[in-house]
Amino acid sequence: MNYKSEYIPKLTDEDIKENHKHFSERMSVYKRKGLDFTKVREFILTKAYPLQGNILEIGAGNGHATLILAKSGYKFISVDKDKEALKIAALNLAYENVLSNVKFYVMDGKSLTFTDSSFKNVVIVNLFHHIDNINALLLETDRVLCADGKLILADFNKRGMKIVNAVHRQEGRVHRDVGMGRDYIYSYFHGLGYEIKNYKEKCHWILLARKQIQP
Repeated sequence: MNYKSEYIPKLTDEDIKENHKHFSERMSVYKRKGLDFTKVREFILTKAYPLQGNILEIGAGNGHATLILAKSGYKFISVDKDKEALKIAALNLAYENVLSNVKFYVMDGKSLTFTDSSFKNVVIVNLFHHIDNINALLLETDRVLCADGKLILADFNKRGMKIVNAVHRQEGRVHRDVGMGRDYIYSYFHGLGYEIKNYKEKCHWILLARKQIQP
């Protein structure tokens, strides 16, 4: 493991409070439009339960899924190539006093420095629609997951994407969406022999995949 890439945030109480104010306001905007991020993450975690063994989250973003995992008592590693996103995730965890549950690494999910079969669980939520070279990410995901390991994969469906795009436009920004959906992700891991369960939430598609032990 490349420990040099570990991100240890320097956070002030003022930073934590100010970030939480902004975070709460933004989540309220989404909730009014019909997308409750907390309930979505709780739904995904309920379907994925139990998570036994170590956990890697790829694509921490601003820490929505990171926060739910940490508040549920899991201790895990979370990576993102964007250091600023990791800082926001860390601020969100610090507000809830669960920052110590997570080790952050500045790392691209398409080129992970972890060794083969390093993790029993890999979590990827709301990342796929951002990724151009999706096969590189999926290849790395499969590589670092051990035999009989579990994948927890989710992203916005058409309804969820419509809400996210609307909020970004309201903020004067453009939301990046390369159009990567459930079917391609399902086909990729199904082709590798994964046992896959499919779930639907009103704003998300969800796949829970188990890596089969090779005979």
